[in-house]
Amino acid sequence: MPRPTIKTIAQETGLSIATVSKALNDSPQVRPETRAIVVAAAARVGYQLNMHGVQLRTGKTYQVAAIMTAPGPRQNEWEGVEYAQLLSGISWALEESPYRVSLYAVRNFEESLATIRQIVSLKKADGIIVSGTRADDPRVRIMQEADFPFVTYGTTIRNAPHAYVDADNEQMIRHSVARLAGRGHRRIALVNPMADLSYSLTRLDAYRAALEAAGLPFDPALVAHGHLTPAFGRECVLSMSALPSPPTAYICANEASALGAFSGFHARGLVHGRDAVINATDDLNVSQYFAPPITTYFLPIHEPSELLGRYILRRMEGEAPEALQTLIMPKLIERSDDRLA
Repeated sequence: MPRPTIKTIAQETGLSIATVSKALNDSPQVRPETRAIVVAAAARVGYQLNMHGVQLRTGKTYQVAAIMTAPGPRQNEWEGVEYAQLLSGISWALEESPYRVSLYAVRNFEESLATIRQIVSLKKADGIIVSGTRADDPRVRIMQEADFPFVTYGTTIRNAPHAYVDADNEQMIRHSVARLAGRGHRRIALVNPMADLSYSLTRLDAYRAALEAAGLPFDPALVAHGHLTPAFGRECVLSMSALPSPPTAYICANEASALGAFSGFHARGLVHGRDAVINATDDLNVSQYFAPPITTYFLPIHEPSELLGRYILRRMEGEAPEALQTLIMPKLIERSDDRLA
């Protein structure tokens, strides 16, 4: 069969060749509904856009670089949501556009910084999505100084305004502490991510404010920062439960550390609901299968990841970053009353 062409799509849709060409090249002159008709027809007839020719004409790469920290080959500890889940949602959001995601797997912050410098200077992509933000993030400054479109998964504190998507960590921690205090807990532990991460600082500030609002003192012995693995959660329980006045509630920053906290309970002979309780932030809803299932603040990973994809498209089209800032409040799932028996 002859190879489908733009003329084939024009005949299929009844549109002009010029309109079809503009739609396939993502021209702003074509209405979204018209472009959808063209894209659907192109799929039906098996048309494939010659992206190399488009790139030469437009100077665009039609690539979105996703900078994700990947576990090393010898890293055997689960840390919750992996980059594959984030990529899936981003790719879904880009599906109806000519853009595709290019994964840049990095080992650490320094490598992500070097990767972003290279992408920006060599224009290896048209936009960047990056996670693991710091309070004052030099990667954000590099992209802003180059006027390079980007969206972060996570907020910053001291950078100029930029596009971002994140869970509403402040409100989540405030609500969690107030809820546990209202159920009689006076010693509430915070199992937190690494202290250099922006959302770790946000969670800590919210925790201290919520304790003060509840009339409870802040005790630094009840706060731990680390890589959110089961091993870290277990170690937090083993050390904190040995305090003269141990915590009766643990707020874990993810399901992996909550799983480890349960292991710590078992090692210390603690019973969930009798001696202490565990709450967690939940991305994949794994914690519903814990025994017993625990109370979580659930934000399905597809929500922020798809929003990241939609926001980078809008940012590459020139929309102001201030209009592309979203904090999502996770849904409280009470699987336990969390009062001590």
